[in-house]
Amino acid sequence: MFGIVMGLKSLDGTSAVLYSLALVLETLGLRNIALGMFKNAIKKYPHNRWLHLHASRLCLKKGQVDMAVTHWKKAAGPEDIGCFIYWLNKSNRIPAMYRKPESNLCSLQDEASLIAPARKKVTKSAPQDPGLEMLEQGNVDGALEFFFKELQTEKSDPGLLFNTGVALSKLNQHQEALVYYEKAQEVGLNNLELLNNKGYSLFNLARYDEAQTCYELARGMSANDYIIYNNLAACYTKTGQAAKAQQSFSTAVKQNPGDPLLINNLAMCLELCGKATEALKYYDRALVIGNDQNIKNTVLINKINCLIRLKRYQDALACCDQMFRDGSGSEFEIWTLRAELLNTLGRVGEAADSYRKALGLAV
Repeated sequence: MFGIVMGLKSLDGTSAVLYSLALVLETLGLRNIALGMFKNAIKKYPHNRWLHLHASRLCLKKGQVDMAVTHWKKAAGPEDIGCFIYWLNKSNRIPAMYRKPESNLCSLQDEASLIAPARKKVTKSAPQDPGLEMLEQGNVDGALEFFFKELQTEKSDPGLLFNTGVALSKLNQHQEALVYYEKAQEVGLNNLELLNNKGYSLFNLARYDEAQTCYELARGMSANDYIIYNNLAACYTKTGQAAKAQQSFSTAVKQNPGDPLLINNLAMCLELCGKATEALKYYDRALVIGNDQNIKNTVLINKINCLIRLKRYQDALACCDQMFRDGSGSEFEIWTLRAELLNTLGRVGEAADSYRKALGLAV
């Protein structure tokens, strides 16, 4: 009762009415409407801890543990979430035997954005085999059509709801995918795969704080999963927590030292932390172990930009020339970089010639 009174005192008239109605609706069993009212009040009072506490409690009752933690952290601060991990393991009612892994998606790594690879996993149950086969064969539209048809009679099947979310995510319909992930949570599915995939959709919707919470919970469930650490580090980067991002990327690299993209990510993060010289060592390491030419091109471009930041222009120019000799990379990008370097070095005539070649104007 004391909490309710304190909550009311912290709001204005309209929000206090919403707050009171939400409590009444919750008592009547209308949790979805009640939660919606709390969220509307939170839009007006985003830092009101009482609203976040009630929203957290309702999200827990609905099985949306990641959202419960998100609200809880805003109410109580970013404290340890161990108690939620315990609750998560207790509440997950879907047998582990139903999980079926699928190969990782490719990641996009560049200077502007640290976008993590998403490990797309699906939950397998007998009635869904045709849909899963279509999903694995790349026929996402066909799989989605099959899942929607099955949902007409199996509305509360957690695996089916989750697989529908995965298919929608593969079509980049992340907002729609979230709807099905949350429905799967409401009927008891809160496993590693769901949290990772939900985090991936939230990340693509630029809802980085929420994605971060998903990955923090997933890390608690699988402390040795380098993909989770990579995804979590990407969120930390987006939320301006460079030191935490570096720690997570370092852990990911230690767990999987043969992945050049992970090493590239760590190098970029080191640059963000002002450790460009150390970053160069990791770029070189990634270039040594990388076999895929496209990945090596990405790493080499990042190394060139790192050298430029360190004002090591001659070394950067040598890297550009190396890419020309290897016949790798985008000619436009390399000629443009070369032109900017030459201009910085005062070699204006050569820079102009490189700009012309970048634009396809030189013979």
